[in-house]
Amino acid sequence: MPVEINGLINHNISSEIAPLPFETFDPEGIVRMARLHDAWGYDKVLVANAAVMPDNFTIAATIAAHTTRLGVMLAHRPGFIPPTMAARMLATLDRLMPGRLGVHIITAASDEETQADGDYLTKVERYDRAKEYIEILRAMWTSDAPITHEGKWFRFTGGFAAVKPANRDVPVYFGGMSPAALEVAGQYCDTFATLSDTVAGMTEVVAKVRAVAAPHGRNPDFLCSMRVVLGETEAEAWARADAIRDSVAANMGKLAVNTVAAKADGFKRTAELAARGDRLEKCFWNGINQLRGGQSNSGALVGTPAQVADALMDYYDAGVNKFILRGFDPVDDVIGIGRDLIPLVRAAVAQRDAAR
Repeated sequence: MPVEINGLINHNISSEIAPLPFETFDPEGIVRMARLHDAWGYDKVLVANAAVMPDNFTIAATIAAHTTRLGVMLAHRPGFIPPTMAARMLATLDRLMPGRLGVHIITAASDEETQADGDYLTKVERYDRAKEYIEILRAMWTSDAPITHEGKWFRFTGGFAAVKPANRDVPVYFGGMSPAALEVAGQYCDTFATLSDTVAGMTEVVAKVRAVAAPHGRNPDFLCSMRVVLGETEAEAWARADAIRDSVAANMGKLAVNTVAAKADGFKRTAELAARGDRLEKCFWNGINQLRGGQSNSGALVGTPAQVADALMDYYDAGVNKFILRGFDPVDDVIGIGRDLIPLVRAAVAQRDAAR
């Protein structure tokens, strides 16, 4: 099955080892990072969304304007923008980067996040609304005639998108480990996305999601977000990991505290994973997860490019064919992963698929 390698672009060039104030906005940095990911072979970049973040549609359009092949995995909260308008906005963005857009439907980690934008629905209600929202998006992208809709959460007459996505569809990414989230994922997602996890953890996730998707005739792809620490030798990679941990520990007072993350099931899972030990499986490292607790999506694979590629193939064999791969140095690690790791992963996947 095809492999998808994604990165991450924020509104500034910052990380735990070189933190900037969250409100720092760097347009030139966005363009620089977009061009780097484009040049070094990434398929897409995640552009995140939260109540205090700058508008990610605008950032995604900027990425589209400065790249030739890179796509965007756009995080989008259903319900803040009417689904008819969101369908047209997403279709427009997809036409600016033809066929390279994916939409990551997120319902927020906590009530506090959504209430900051005036949405007082409960978590379960937000997931229920997401179902209807995705249905409307897909109807708008495929219908050749205006749509009239009267549902539980949305009502409109004559909704229409004159301009469709390049492929009359925008792939839907979705995540969340609560029962309500899994119900939505089983019915609607094209790709189920998770935070960093072990191979054993992802094997469990894949089985769970496939079980809820099967009654709906769906067989989604799976994405796992991983940090990566590379070295020319195994010893060098682990020495670098230790140096990263020391640097992050020294910067803890400068890092934003993600107080809402602890309420999300996915981040609770990360905290439980961190409690299991510093090193797990072949080369999974919990060092930064342990420092930052349930706030951090920072489970990492540490080793030489060959060792990390081998570890990633264990995920692939478990059913994960999409990854967000990022390091701790925002610029150099984008280059290093693109130059040294991505070609090995693509070659290994091609070899696996040919053997099958």
